[in-house]
This record gives sequence, C-alpha cells and structure tokens, in this order.
Amino acid sequence: MSIGFTFTGKVKKPEALVASAKKLAEERRYGLSSWDPMKENALNISLCPLGGLIQMSWRKEGGLFGQWAVEGCCYSTPAGPGLHKAAVEALDGLGIQKLAVEDETEYFQHRDFDRMLREHFHPWLKTLVEMSCQKISEGDCAQMCLCWDLDSYMPEDVPGTVVTPVGRFSAQRLREIAETQGVEAMAERFFLWYHPGKRDALYDRQVALNLLWELCYFAPSSRHEEDASMNKTICDNLEMAAKLDPSLPLPRKAYKEVCELAGRQPALPDGPELEAEFEPGYRKGLVTYSIGPLRLTIPGLYRYEREQWEGGKGCDMWCDETSLSPIWRVNGYKMNSGAAAFTPVLADDNDLTEHEIKGGAIRYGWRECDEGGQTVYQVRAEVITGPSLFVITVTHLEAEDRPGIVELMEKIFAQTQDIEKQTIQAIKEE
Repeated sequence: MSIGFTFTGKVKKPEALVASAKKLAEERRYGLSSWDPMKENALNISLCPLGGLIQMSWRKEGGLFGQWAVEGCCYSTPAGPGLHKAAVEALDGLGIQKLAVEDETEYFQHRDFDRMLREHFHPWLKTLVEMSCQKISEGDCAQMCLCWDLDSYMPEDVPGTVVTPVGRFSAQRLREIAETQGVEAMAERFFLWYHPGKRDALYDRQVALNLLWELCYFAPSSRHEEDASMNKTICDNLEMAAKLDPSLPLPRKAYKEVCELAGRQPALPDGPELEAEFEPGYRKGLVTYSIGPLRLTIPGLYRYEREQWEGGKGCDMWCDETSLSPIWRVNGYKMNSGAAAFTPVLADDNDLTEHEIKGGAIRYGWRECDEGGQTVYQVRAEVITGPSLFVITVTHLEAEDRPGIVELMEKIFAQTQDIEKQTIQAIKEE
C-alpha cells in the first residue's frame, strides 16, 4: 500500500527535459541521477531521503515527426505529504506537453494540501499503525517493521515494538499517541516531510532522526569518510532545526553523543528534549543482513565493503576498522542441480560443530594460522540451504574473541519463505 502518482506526456527533445530537470535541481537543491546506469533515457530527481524520487524515462515514437513519449512515477510514502506537494510542483516545471497525471490523492487537480492530508495521508498512517499494533497484539509476530526497506539490514528484535525509519516505538505507545493526541501527532512524528515547503524545523529534525536511527554507525568521524559525512549532517540538521524553531523538541542527548564522535563543540541552545522510549540507533545493537537466503547477524557498528580479489572475484566483508574487530567474510555458491552439501574443507578444524538451523544446516570450527609472522585465528563455517552453499570466515587477533563469534554463528539461519508478513511496506501493490 502506498500513496503516489504516475504520469505520461510528450517532449520534442529529451535534451530539453534533462535541461529543465537540471535547472530545477539547482534551484531547489535536489539530486539528479540516472535511473538505470545502462540506459541514457532515464532520470531520477531526488527531492528528499526515504525514497523521495521522481522517476522518469522516455522513448522515441514512430513516424517521421514522432515525438518522445515520457512516463514516470513518484511514491510519496513514507516520506510524506510535503514530498507529494513538492513532486507535483516539480512536475509542473519540467515542460512536459500533453501531461496526464494519475494522482490517487487528486492533489494534482485540486492543489488543496489540507484536503490531501485529511483524505489520504492521515488515514494511510492510521491504517498502517493499526495493522502493525494488531499483528503484535494477536501474536502474529513479536516485532513489526513499518515501511522498512527489505533490501536493508533488519534491526534487532525487541518484542512488542514497531520499527520505523525514524525510530522504534512500542505498540502500546503508538496506541496511546493515537488515542490521546490524535493522528496529527503521529504524523508529525512519523513523516519525514510533513509540512508544505522545502525546509522547516520539523523537516530538519526528521531527516536527522532518520540518519540517527537507520544509517548512523555511532563511530568516530576519523574512522571513515562515510562516518564523517553522517555525523556532520546529523549535527547540521539539528542545529538548523533549533535555529528555525527553538521550541521544537530535539534528540539532544544523541546530538551531544554525535558531536563527541565528530570532535565538534555542541552548539544547540537550551530547549526541550524529544521524548522517546528508546535511544536512537538501530546500529548500536546487532543487525541482520541478507545474502540471498542466508541471514547473518553481526554488530551494527561494522561497515560493509565488497572485497575484490584477483580475477574479478571477491566476497562480502564486514568489520570495524578502528577497533581491530573480527573481520567477517562471506561467499555464496549455488549448485546447478540438486541440493548443496558440506565440503571436506573444515574436517581438520578444532571443535567442529554441525547441526540443523532454520532453513538448512551449519558446520563450523576454528583454526590458528600464521599471517606474515603474526598468529591469527579463524572461525570458519559452511551453511547449506537448498542448492546454496555459503562459506563464512571470521578472522580475529585475540583468542578471547572466539566465544562471541561462535555465539553469532548460532544466530545464523536461512530464510526460505517470504518475510513480508512481518513488514508493512509503503510500496505500490501490483
């Protein structure tokens, strides 16, 4: 379920469309990128985080005087009604002829923002919250993910809670907000871009909350340029929010924590703290990554990289560079026919353990080895699930790290069924 619009139209020259998009992006500080790197006839205009994209493509019509047919879409949930308004206004400025817009909110036609809120965004949010709370109360699942990107990691399970891109809430708390404060209060806390207009204090706060909860590693800025950029953006947005509206509640404790990580002097004036049941930061705990059917649970602090080997091969790798943490490497293989089986590679490893897991089986052990005159340790594992074999190697410097690594090995499982019943998405239903 989602809210959004689709559109079609024509242009005489795609170059003019691209030029209009570039001008719009420069004037309003939007991002611009190719929709598909393999195509030159597709474009993304990025208006905000949380999927705030206008996607469009074009193709040449037949005939001697054929024009270029344009089509595109924008899904404005979960980012919010402010995105919907901005996307419609962006569409106005692209110079598309014979423009036809299918907008389920009808905002493109009536341009009444308050009406769009009342008739579409408020009911949409209320329905999603009721659905998630009901599933938890009925015992269908311990935790619900609301509008969570299925291609991202999954946060650690906390029974009775709802995971969103801007924070974790108990189902009980969401019910209390709905019953005592109304849907407007829920909307201000949930949507990234709630008010009309490009930038206000609430928008800046919500962007910072999304970064704090979903993307921030809570690592020193010196660790990696990604951490430095993340920490700076969070602080900048919260300071701007305080400047625009000193009375707006902000996550001040988290702000001071990120300032310390960034080596930055806190600059927020005195003001109210944003009340919350949980401290920001899914990555402060364990997170679960999907590699095909494999589900790997490791500390959220670890950064991911694709390690490249000679011959164009490589593996998925996670580690924390600043702490000389264990380095997790994962490779996946798939049988052309039949089910995968364990190999003899681990036969001589110490404390070899083998047992069934959800969706498959695992075998793991450990060994001591020498790398350039230095003693290092490796916990090695194989996971089989259907036709797939996954090889996992965890290299570490201290023998004392092994029990924690083994504990994480025991959390590995294979997901062979659809997980969408635990996740309420904001995507278009086909």
